[in-house]
Amino acid sequence: MDIIGTWKVKKVGIFDEEAGLQMKTLDELMAMEETDEIRETKEMAAATTLVITEEVMQMRLVVPQEAIDEAIAAGEEVPLNEDGTVTAQELPWKIEDGEIYYDTGDEVEIEGELLSSWVKAEFDEDGLFVMGVMALEKV
Repeated sequence: MDIIGTWKVKKVGIFDEEAGLQMKTLDELMAMEETDEIRETKEMAAATTLVITEEVMQMRLVVPQEAIDEAIAAGEEVPLNEDGTVTAQELPWKIEDGEIYYDTGDEVEIEGELLSSWVKAEFDEDGLFVMGVMALEKV
């Protein structure tokens, strides 16, 4: 699969105490009763774009202009992209033995052994790229 391109959130995982993690489409998510957690999830899903180049995966977020202006006024560097989004995270990726991997940068140690931060890319039955609790569709 050619992963280079722009990906948008199509489904989001919502934790249900009885059923566990349930993947919800954006339409299902938007129809859910508003709680603080659901509101934050809706905002995150609507604001997130994954842009994959030959070198990195960039997790980009739509950030209100007011917040950008405040950050710049405070002397912070704002990695603003040509599409008006802000790069929240960059992850290197590679193809190894025909499989796609990306580096989360997370250092995990189990019983004194440091595990690799590289994770195999997973795709669901609909061909969506699953990263954590988000499933993204190439646009």
